[in-house]
Amino acid sequence: MRARSLGRVTAVLAPIVTILVTFLVAVPILVVPPASFSSAQGVIPPPGVRREVRIGAPGVPSVLDPGAALEGTIPLIARHVFDTLVIWGEGSTDIEPGLATRWTASRDGLVWSFTLREGVRFHDGTPLTAAEVAASFERQLQPEAQAAGRAWPALLRGSPGVVKELRAPSPRTVQIVLSQPYSPLLTVLAHPGLAVAKLSTAADGTGRLVGTGPYRVVDASGGRLAIEAIATHWSGHPRSERLVFLEVSTDDQAEAEMDSRSLDMWFPGMPPRRAEGTLSTPGLRVGYLAFQTEKEPFSRKGRVGATRGIADPRWKPRDGARVGP
Repeated sequence: MRARSLGRVTAVLAPIVTILVTFLVAVPILVVPPASFSSAQGVIPPPGVRREVRIGAPGVPSVLDPGAALEGTIPLIARHVFDTLVIWGEGSTDIEPGLATRWTASRDGLVWSFTLREGVRFHDGTPLTAAEVAASFERQLQPEAQAAGRAWPALLRGSPGVVKELRAPSPRTVQIVLSQPYSPLLTVLAHPGLAVAKLSTAADGTGRLVGTGPYRVVDASGGRLAIEAIATHWSGHPRSERLVFLEVSTDDQAEAEMDSRSLDMWFPGMPPRRAEGTLSTPGLRVGYLAFQTEKEPFSRKGRVGATRGIADPRWKPRDGARVGP
């Protein structure tokens, strides 16, 4: 069903403005081998013990806002606490259902309609609705949210960028109206920076952002943020019961805490100094190769076709069409 809907707008998206390029890179992670439990040795984990993973990272926030940064520690944590309308498939940028179970696009590529998953609730207990999704996106467009480095302008070509209007025609249908066709829309909507967040009032009267993700924030203070798993999340039970993110910004601090087993893993901002215990794991990075197709030389019809071929090797020009200069 989605393939047919997307196929109808292929012709509309021919004059692409931004081409999304994805590639795999090696992400360094410093890991302490976990202590093993062996029934042969007569040692078994006590019943009811919660598994806690302690993660060191630079720039751990005391207030978590998924849209505050395009990369770094904030998206690393936000993807556990907040859900997006769609998600990337494991190890790829194939789009799969997230908070939205299905979606369609109008023939002109300007109106995208998303049907929301039933039974989803925010961590404060309130139900997820289309109005809340629209309000979450609109919050990112408020003047107070226009700080440098935020995800929205980087992913959507400015603020409001390509987004013209947000609609909630029914409780389970949210619409994103664009000012122009934007081929990477589904891919960027899977980025944690465009996750759905609701402004909620805490018990002490302070405002905070809550999500619908597989973990909820249980403690946030200077340099420490703890999140706990939600067993009833729609994606299934998370792999760890509790994640604790701790501020660790230098090699010296990281090595000392890893040696004392105060940390289980460390995500450094740069390649770590110590090679022992370092895992170089394939991680997905998304790069944006932008072509100003409204201007020369890429405004020429043949050049547009050539750039489409770069972005999608499966694409072939129609019979008789010219590709190239």
